[in-house]
Amino acid sequence: MSSRVLTPANQVTILRLIFIPVFAILVIDRRFGAALLVLAAAAVSDILDGILARLLKQETPLGMALDPIADKILMTTAYITLAFRDALPWWLSILVISRDAAILLTTLLISLVAGYRPFRPSALGKASTVAQVATVLVALSFAARLPLVRAALVETFIYLAAALTVASGIHYAIVVRHRYAHHVTEPAQSPAGLPAQAGPADQANAPDLPTPADAESEEVTRHSRN
Repeated sequence: MSSRVLTPANQVTILRLIFIPVFAILVIDRRFGAALLVLAAAAVSDILDGILARLLKQETPLGMALDPIADKILMTTAYITLAFRDALPWWLSILVISRDAAILLTTLLISLVAGYRPFRPSALGKASTVAQVATVLVALSFAARLPLVRAALVETFIYLAAALTVASGIHYAIVVRHRYAHHVTEPAQSPAGLPAQAGPADQANAPDLPTPADAESEEVTRHSRN
């Protein structure tokens, strides 16, 4: 059982989780060069665990859940710590984290109300993620005083990440509203796929139709009159 859970791919993902507090400590201590190396190692591990899972055919539910969680925790930690050290503006960190939190809460609420519904990442969502990761790398490189990385480049990535974060959040809200509205307006169906039976109120408002007993009573009355 443990071998099925602790596959090589899952072990690499757990290693990436271990990188997160190390990265945070390095940024807080202003050791930006070392933090950049840890972030690069985390990025390599993110690629490696996917390759191992596919090559060894060991894709597990734990790995599929743990991988995006590790990525989100790492990015959240990066934006908080870099904002704390003034490498990134606080407003951008709040914007990125608020969007992710809103998406998570909305997904949970929809799953509770309408049942589980998978949401595949859109092109805007993928572009937003790439921009957010690139912004962290550029800001960290500038803080580490790497050559060819200027303040203007950092500012460009900051506003690019902000624009894509807002655009992807609005697009996600529109998609969720459309899907949930479609779910609410769907007609009720019986288990066999037939239209649901009318309720008491519908039966009360339905027109009265003659029954066989009514027809027989009417026939007896007509003969007695004759």
